Amino acid sequence: MSQPAQDDLRFKEDPDFLEHLYRQVWLRNGASVEHADAVAYAVSFGDRFGKINQGLGVFEAIDITFQNGTLDIKATPELVDEGPTWAIYEGHRSSGHWVLNTATRKAMEIASRMGMGMALSRNHNDAGCFGAYTTMAMQAGMVCIATNNSLRLVAPWGGRENMMSGAPFSAASPGGEETPIIMDTAAIEAYDADVSEAYFAGTKMQAGKVLVDPDTGELSDDPAPFIEVLDGYARLADNRAATAFNSPKLYALNCLTEVLSTLIVPEATITPDLPHPIAAWMDPQPVGSVGGSCVLVIDPSKFGPMAGMMDRSDRFVRAVKGAKRRPGVDEIFMPGERGWKQFKDGGPVEVLRTHWDAFKDTATKAGLDVEAERRAFLANKEEVS
Repeated sequence: MSQPAQDDLRFKEDPDFLEHLYRQVWLRNGASVEHADAVAYAVSFGDRFGKINQGLGVFEAIDITFQNGTLDIKATPELVDEGPTWAIYEGHRSSGHWVLNTATRKAMEIASRMGMGMALSRNHNDAGCFGAYTTMAMQAGMVCIATNNSLRLVAPWGGRENMMSGAPFSAASPGGEETPIIMDTAAIEAYDADVSEAYFAGTKMQAGKVLVDPDTGELSDDPAPFIEVLDGYARLADNRAATAFNSPKLYALNCLTEVLSTLIVPEATITPDLPHPIAAWMDPQPVGSVGGSCVLVIDPSKFGPMAGMMDRSDRFVRAVKGAKRRPGVDEIFMPGERGWKQFKDGGPVEVLRTHWDAFKDTATKAGLDVEAERRAFLANKEEVS
């Protein structure tokens, strides 16, 4: 397969318009305003933060479960148990965006009283970019750590069968004059989105040889022999090859995310028990695509003056960024620094054309004319300004 020109793969779009579209599609699908707002905020955060597979493209993850009847768009996250420092939510197969938004706000409320607050959730669908939730708390002056499990997307160290999740792992800590520290990563070498993106672009895997040939057990960086396209989707595709860890350290971190997101969450579904493979989710399932999740929020103002915390953060950031650089390195960046600057800038964001084309089809199914919506959006924007 020949590689398309770069200009054909990516283009810039107005993030405000994209957020508007996410909200309108989810409303037309039958969501409440509160639910649609939660989805639009979280998906848009991925766009604004430069997470190209965690913005526009990740909308497919909840659309596929909505279309097949797994995601209950009318369900409301339910607080089923709580204590002085913790809360547990039943998602009832709602979107993870709404469940995690609700759980994060609850954990923040608890932390503001107790110094620390933890909210656990179970039985919901994909929650998108987890930086959306940790940054929400960070902007309120709190430290936040969040994770969940996912479909089986990676094999254990030395294995050739997907058995572990592609867990997101995010943490955010406020800063003063310097950049906040925002770590938004995954306990996996390559998401399903990374595999499908390489396949559709006709390239090798950016992460290297992380695909395990199911027949030979050998590692490969070529997704082409293993991908099976799911009709109507661009980010989601079935993959016969398991993905592998490049490091036992990441394998260990993945195990920690499972502890936090399912093992300590009553009645959560562990990753090996979730339906598999991805194509299974073309049919209705009795559980959400996420078995469990965890949000931990810390309010540092309860332990000492906030000004002191901000000062220590700024001194740490200045020391790290001021370290002697290796040859060819113009600047040392903190984790999340470039994404945070892009988020604050609010300018056009980069999206994949394959994601855009698939989303337009999704919008059409929901009865939304994207270009008519664009004209109305721009007209309203001019009127307001």
